[in-house]
Amino acid sequence: MKKKLIGTILTLLCTGVVAFSGWQVYKIMSEYQSGEKVYLELEEYVSPPTEEKNTDHQTESSESENKTILPVVEFEKLKSINNDFVAWIYCEGTAINYPVVHYKDNTYYLKHMFDGSYNSAGCIFLDCRNSSDFTDENNIIYGHHMKNNSMFSSITKYKQQAYYDEHPELLLMTPEQNFKIELFSGYVANVEDEAWQLIFDSEEDRAVWIERTIEKSTFNSPVIPAATDKIITLSTCSYEFDNARYVLTGVLTPIE
Repeated sequence: MKKKLIGTILTLLCTGVVAFSGWQVYKIMSEYQSGEKVYLELEEYVSPPTEEKNTDHQTESSESENKTILPVVEFEKLKSINNDFVAWIYCEGTAINYPVVHYKDNTYYLKHMFDGSYNSAGCIFLDCRNSSDFTDENNIIYGHHMKNNSMFSSITKYKQQAYYDEHPELLLMTPEQNFKIELFSGYVANVEDEAWQLIFDSEEDRAVWIERTIEKSTFNSPVIPAATDKIITLSTCSYEFDNARYVLTGVLTPIE
């Protein structure tokens, strides 16, 4: 009788564990689906970049051929949905096609999406210490490394040279100015690393920081930041060790 009772208890415990695990999986999948739905709907306010046809063959030149074709972003409509909206980040051929927000702290958007709903996908956000117009020496943007490859998951692919060769730059659109993010480095960092340094004491200090960043890079790039260049750092989780992050840095180049 005692053995039968123990067997029954163990069976119930196992059933409970299975049920709880199943509920956890369902919860995670449901969050993924909700997140994808919200951000897919936001893409309605962004027209993908398309090549403009030039009917005047006499005006064709290498300059026009090298012109950056930008997504068209409806800034006012997105701002009306979320007043924290400051930019749109895009990388052709990848999942990165998201709004960027700026808030008074760096915790709220870890678990809240662009529409304000609670979700582990969170939102792509600019460091609260930064100015919202991307005029700082180092402008830091955070995004989660989601298991469904959304948000900033794809930036860890820059651990491979071939991926950088395919995607050497991203685009950042703001209401005031559009930019190219010309990548020059990416590496795995500890949270205590100097990757998230915003201000430099001198040009020499900044030059040393850039040199160290390039030395640690997982890919080689021909881009070398000039003394006056604004830098942008994209940051997401990596899993080589506890508190590992992959940081991707680039020159923030205005598009005229």
